[in-house]
Parts: sequence; C-alpha cells; structure tokens
Amino acid sequence: MSGGGEQAMPALTAMLLDAVPADRAGTASAVLNTARQVGGAIAVAVSGALLAGADTFLSGMRWSMLLAAAGLVLTAGSTLTLPRGGHRDTET
Repeated sequence: MSGGGEQAMPALTAMLLDAVPADRAGTASAVLNTARQVGGAIAVAVSGALLAGADTFLSGMRWSMLLAAAGLVLTAGSTLTLPRGGHRDTET
C-alpha cells in the first residue's frame, strides 16, 4: 500500500524546476529532496508516537491520517505560490 507521495513527486519536481532559473535547478532539486526526506522522517516519528500514545490503535490511526491529510493540503496549497509560465533566466 502506498502513501501517494511517490506519484506526486514527478509533478512537484517538474513544477519546481520550471519555476527556477536553469542555473539554480540543482540547488532547487536538492532542497526539494532534502525537505522530502526530512518530512518523511518526521511523519514516521509523529505517526508512531500517535499510535503508541493513543488509547486504541484506531484512535491513533485516525489522528495520524488526519495530520497526513492536513500536510497534503498544505503542500498542495504551497504549490500555488510558484510562478507560472516557465522560469525566467537571469541572463538578458
């Protein structure tokens, strides 16, 4: 069973790389991958803490899924701040 993140990453990467100048593409890609790795590690830790600290497994799973959904909405909303229409090169 997948979390869906692996299906969203190619589109998110393409949007990000389209929004930055070509000379910054490597840095932008590195920042995206670092944020993805850190976010995944934090998500696993929080989910495990919620499952371990809940009265029942179902209660912990419910909170874990609600937080995951909120994170997904925030991530999707943050893509609205990216510039549209391709990147603008720094050279003129």
